[in-house]
Amino acid sequence: MKIQLQAYLSQQSVMLSKKSVRPQQLIQQHQMILLQALHPLSLMQGQSVTDLDSGEVVLAVGPLDLAPHATLALRFRAMICEVQDADPAEQGWVAPINEAAARCRAERLLAGPIQTEQELAAAERGLLRFLASCPLDPRREVARRPREAMEQRVASVYHYMLSHCDKPLTLHDLSHLAGCHPVYLSTMYSRVYRVSPMQHLQQIRMGKARVYVRSTTMKIKDIALSLGYVSSSQFGSIYKRYYGVSPNRDRVAARMKLDRRDKEERG
Repeated sequence: MKIQLQAYLSQQSVMLSKKSVRPQQLIQQHQMILLQALHPLSLMQGQSVTDLDSGEVVLAVGPLDLAPHATLALRFRAMICEVQDADPAEQGWVAPINEAAARCRAERLLAGPIQTEQELAAAERGLLRFLASCPLDPRREVARRPREAMEQRVASVYHYMLSHCDKPLTLHDLSHLAGCHPVYLSTMYSRVYRVSPMQHLQQIRMGKARVYVRSTTMKIKDIALSLGYVSSSQFGSIYKRYYGVSPNRDRVAARMKLDRRDKEERG
């Protein structure tokens, strides 16, 4: 493999706009990156997502993007090089460096500094030795990290909503819980549950609301407050949109139906 070192990033900090909703390109096709996260971050390659905790190291061939994140400053250090003899048909891949000795070698490579041509040449030789001692075949030996970690965080958001639907939760609150950007959470949540987190929260609340309305004597305003709505009018309009009838009318209809059934049973 022939490589040419293009960039050495020591203590790199990428600042994302609060309005940032799109991934930010890190490397292009046929570029390679050895990266250590200095802060939790997420890497995207097509539909595949790799979540890194602080200190974790990966080797990857592009294209590769930084995913939007709840924290605006994403810190990492990296070596980026061009793979000069790359197969034009080769697809990108991401490989976590988990083996202790290989990880130590990677950390020494990333420790720098690189200030002269001699240090640049030494860094290229060091990276080639690292690749030779840590062979990675993206077609056979390297499996992309599954999205299990993110799916677990999505599941934790769902269970949190089940237990805390009485609170006035926002997408920002839920993304903070998951440790990712609100748009990224919404995208991943929708892939898992086929519905956005806020729509799912509304479904959870409305399911409980109908039970309270039809089966209890709680006041409508108390039901609204118990399910995290700021007012009974807000609750009533959402309830009617869901069920086609206001909470009060639904309660009356349910009681009339129950009375008729009782009379029929008494004969």
